[in-house]
Amino acid sequence: MFLRSLTLRGFKSFAEKTELTFEPGITVIVGPNGSGKSNVVDALAWVLGSHSAKSLRGGSMSDVIFAGSRGKPGLGRAAVEITIDNTVPDGHGAEGAPLPAATLPIEFSEVTVSRSMFASGENDYAINSVACRLLDVQELLSDTGLGRENHTIVGQGQLDAILNSRPEDRRAFIEEAAGILKHRRRKERAVRKLAQMDAHVERLTDVLRELRRNLRPLERQAEAAAKHVELQAKLREVRITLALRTLDELTSRWDADRAGVVESDTQLQQLESQLVVARANEAAIEQVLADLDPQSQHIGQTHFRLANQAERFRGLGERIDERRRGLVEAVEEPVAGRDPAQLRAQAGVDQEAAARVEQERMAARSVLDSAVAKRQLAEQRRRAHEQAAAAEARRRAEARERRLRWEAQVSALQSTIAQAAGEEGRLASQVSGAAARRAELASDGDAVRAEIQRLDRQTVALSERLTAAEQLLARRRHEADAATRHERDLERRRASLEARVDALHAAGREATGGSSALLVAADSGAVAGVVGPLVDHVRVTEGQARAVAAALGPLGDALIVDSPAAATAAINFVRANRHGRTLLLVAAGADGGEPVEAPDLSDQAATPLVEALDAEPGVLAALARGLQGVYLADTGASVADLAQRFPGLVFVSKDGEVAGPRGWSGGSATAASAVLSREAAEQAEAQLADVADELPRAQGAVAGADRQLQAAQRDFEAATVAMQESDGLITSAAERLKRLGKELQTCERELAMLTGQQADLEQEVASRQQRLAQLEAWDESLRDGAPVPPAGEGSLLDGVPVPPAGERSLRDGVPVPPRDADASDPVESAGEAPADAEPGSEEPGGDVQAERLDDELTAAREREVQARLAAGAVDQRADELGRRIAGLRAEADAVEQALAQREERRRRRLAAIQRCGELAALAAAALARAESSSQDAAHQRQLVERARDEQQRQLGVVRMSIRERDEEIATVRESRHREDLARQELRHALEAVTARLRDDLGVDPNAALRHARATPEEGPLAGGDQRADSLAEDEERLVRKVGLLGTINPLALEEFQQLEERHRFLTGQLEDLRASKRDLLTVIEAVDERIREVFAVAFADVAGHFQRIFPRLFPGGEGRLFLTDPGDLLASGVDVEARPAGKRVKRLSLLSGGERSLTALAVLFSIFAARPSPFYVLDEVEAALDDVNLQRLLDLVTDFRSTSQVIIVTHQQRTMEIADCLYGITMRTDGVSTVVSQRLTEAVPAAR
Repeated sequence: MFLRSLTLRGFKSFAEKTELTFEPGITVIVGPNGSGKSNVVDALAWVLGSHSAKSLRGGSMSDVIFAGSRGKPGLGRAAVEITIDNTVPDGHGAEGAPLPAATLPIEFSEVTVSRSMFASGENDYAINSVACRLLDVQELLSDTGLGRENHTIVGQGQLDAILNSRPEDRRAFIEEAAGILKHRRRKERAVRKLAQMDAHVERLTDVLRELRRNLRPLERQAEAAAKHVELQAKLREVRITLALRTLDELTSRWDADRAGVVESDTQLQQLESQLVVARANEAAIEQVLADLDPQSQHIGQTHFRLANQAERFRGLGERIDERRRGLVEAVEEPVAGRDPAQLRAQAGVDQEAAARVEQERMAARSVLDSAVAKRQLAEQRRRAHEQAAAAEARRRAEARERRLRWEAQVSALQSTIAQAAGEEGRLASQVSGAAARRAELASDGDAVRAEIQRLDRQTVALSERLTAAEQLLARRRHEADAATRHERDLERRRASLEARVDALHAAGREATGGSSALLVAADSGAVAGVVGPLVDHVRVTEGQARAVAAALGPLGDALIVDSPAAATAAINFVRANRHGRTLLLVAAGADGGEPVEAPDLSDQAATPLVEALDAEPGVLAALARGLQGVYLADTGASVADLAQRFPGLVFVSKDGEVAGPRGWSGGSATAASAVLSREAAEQAEAQLADVADELPRAQGAVAGADRQLQAAQRDFEAATVAMQESDGLITSAAERLKRLGKELQTCERELAMLTGQQADLEQEVASRQQRLAQLEAWDESLRDGAPVPPAGEGSLLDGVPVPPAGERSLRDGVPVPPRDADASDPVESAGEAPADAEPGSEEPGGDVQAERLDDELTAAREREVQARLAAGAVDQRADELGRRIAGLRAEADAVEQALAQREERRRRRLAAIQRCGELAALAAAALARAESSSQDAAHQRQLVERARDEQQRQLGVVRMSIRERDEEIATVRESRHREDLARQELRHALEAVTARLRDDLGVDPNAALRHARATPEEGPLAGGDQRADSLAEDEERLVRKVGLLGTINPLALEEFQQLEERHRFLTGQLEDLRASKRDLLTVIEAVDERIREVFAVAFADVAGHFQRIFPRLFPGGEGRLFLTDPGDLLASGVDVEARPAGKRVKRLSLLSGGERSLTALAVLFSIFAARPSPFYVLDEVEAALDDVNLQRLLDLVTDFRSTSQVIIVTHQQRTMEIADCLYGITMRTDGVSTVVSQRLTEAVPAAR
């Protein structure tokens, strides 16, 4: 199983569809910085389910979508698709590890996984083009080692993160490779279900406990329910009788008041008919005016446009005249330049001269060729003579060389012996110095080891100090965060309360319809006597706002006026301006009006509601009249009781429940009211004041916490700096110790080498002295002409330098020319000079032939130079004539073209002059027509204005008639309104009684009343006031009996049976939950045991591979993986210990950058070897490695070539050399990445 292909569409810099095809082995991706190499790695991590924008090198997940460039717009979708070959491979893994088999649980030889993301943030996953969830992708790939941790994808900068991560995070890499994560997810789901099940069990237990507590009282309630039903039936009969008697009385009054309504309606209809006619006339005149306005406006706009048009025509004529004058002046246009015929004639003359110059150039070339041939012949003769002279000189030099070689050998031996004596003294001095240096280095090494031990002890104390500082910093940071959160909560609460206060004040002041218009009119002075909203002039006792709001009802939103006249004026204003309706409360006079008498019900725990109010005397007196007969009770139950005992009064509870003759109201919701808004605003203001008092204390706490946090931060930074300094000192001391060790080894090698050189030098001196004696003994034979004896094979003379030919002899200082072995000597036939001829014995004399040849060569060269100069002058003249001819012809062409253009322009200008005359005539005619039309439009505008003024006068007369009819209608409606108020009160009373009969007592009022009137002697209407009093006493007695029963549950028996059945059902459910909990605990234990087994085996394999791989990357080094808590295999972390050769470090932070990278790679490759995955991706992991360590890493990667697929992003040439396939990533000028590939396994044989 391996990665077959990767397809990118719109992902980061890959805006266009890009497909990378992979094969088993090593694939290397290269390219310049910024070309998009790492985007390939990010695409693999993203399609496998990564949701970390940071790991994808972005600020948000939407950054993976191509954002656009200078030459290409951005896209709205990014898509990545990978194809995995799901076939079974053959072979064996690296270091004996098995190859990963086709473990994907799917019946396909190829599996395609794709992921798409849209600009809106939506993600889509698919397996083989079938939509799926991310969980499905993770489950599919979990057994292959490809999980959400993405340990097989090693991005830039992740190597240090592996070493710096917590041991628990390193454990996650091994778990993912071993396929443990799916067991952990199964356990996590079981634990979540267990937690939910515990909550359900606890809830069921509480519910059953509550059920058992409720079962016992229900029995007693069922017994009281029967008696309650009997008393309620009797009470209902009594109340029906009383209600029917009241309904009969109210119905009689309603029929009597109906007659006066007809006359008022007739008069109102007549006035309204007259008003309709007047308004129709008004609308007709307004329509006429509306028609005249656009006509007048249109005529005015027409006049304005005509005037502007005339002005434009006038200006156009002036511009045409000016243009014509300019064209007349420009008709005759001069042309610069000479006559074209003269220019062409001059060009012909120059052409003839150029032909003559060309003949002269050919003649000069012939002379030059002859001079060059003569010069070459002279040079050949001179070189032949020089070669002959050199051969003669070499023959003579050989005689001198034989003597010089003897002298050189003797001198060299003598000099070598003297130098060896001096070298013996120097070597003895160096041996003594090296011994002293070795002792010094050994002493320094002991001192550095002692310093490292002292620093190690100091590091333990610094580590404890750093840990304490870190804990204190975390505690201070938590305290500062808590204080800051508290301050922000207070700030938010203050802002919320301020907004609530403003909203409540606005709601309390809000007025709609006529009230709003009245307040505006009162502010402007249009209406007098409006004091303001009632809520602004009344104060309610604390806790009584709901009762007051419920009792006042709509009156709570009323406006206060100071007199009945002001109320009438306000009503007329609202009606005249059609502002809807309004509610007014007339304040009493300064004396407060006559006091309102109210019965004293203090013995019934009820007080007049007006006592809960505080206002100015006039307003309070008006409220007292409005709330006459309204009492405040404690609870809803007492309200109901009092309403039944005192039918003519209204009772209201503190919770806003109202009961009275007009009906009962109450419930859970509270209607909007200005009184409640005012009370809520006051409560919010009080809370706002408390928050404002608490806020400075919270700010002080934040400041104090910040100071403590800063102090803790300084302590932590100081401890960190001290720890870093200690680490630096340890590292420096370790490096110094390593350097001293190397220097000591170097010193010891140098001492051994010097001792050996001393012995070799003594032997060499003895051998050279012996050879010198032999040479001095052969001196006589040398004088007789015998040749110098050669140096013996392997003797010390092999290295004696002999002065080469051409160097000066130490004896006579004469230079000896070298001998050419291949050169022939022209004088050899005349016989050689004696072999023992002395240097300097040649006969002096000059070389006459050489001088003659030199003179001939000089003369030939001078003739060649003169010929070259003559030929160059002729060439220059020919070039000048050619350029002159071309310039004359070009000038003639330009002048002819300018003449043609001038004639064309003259023709066009004459035509334009004629056209200007025609246009001037047209402009004059148009100007005359525009001025005439403008005068006609002005006359029509005057006529329309006079008609409009007449219609305005008629409209004023009609509107006066309408105001008169409105006043008459208002008077009639005012009278009718008073009658309607009385009838409204009567209707409310009828509706209350009817509603009580229908809703509360379940009786049809009309049918019951007809039946009662049909039997006046025996039915409910029989008897007089005495019977009514008797019925009232019966009602009071029954109510008292019902009250003595207390709260009755009429469904107690049914509820008891249902509750008992529910108890049995929930008990069974609780047992089922407990059994399921036991099953889940068994599953969790089994999963834990499986995790322990799999992790123990996987960790043992990884640790074993690490101990084999680490020495390969660090020859001579030691490394191991160990568990932080071996006794807890479920949660124990994995730690790393690495000791490269020559180092005694224990902390990974003391390793160099390259060593840290190699250690992290050793951990990863140990996991790869222990639990192979289909492919691995390495993104520039070798950037910090030198050549030696890079080669070790590449050797290790090569071992995985047959095991898994390896994809490497790199800049290193040596990494590219091991690739089977090479991909090149480059970026075009429009910011889009493109890909070029090369399969090296095919390209290398072809290159050979």
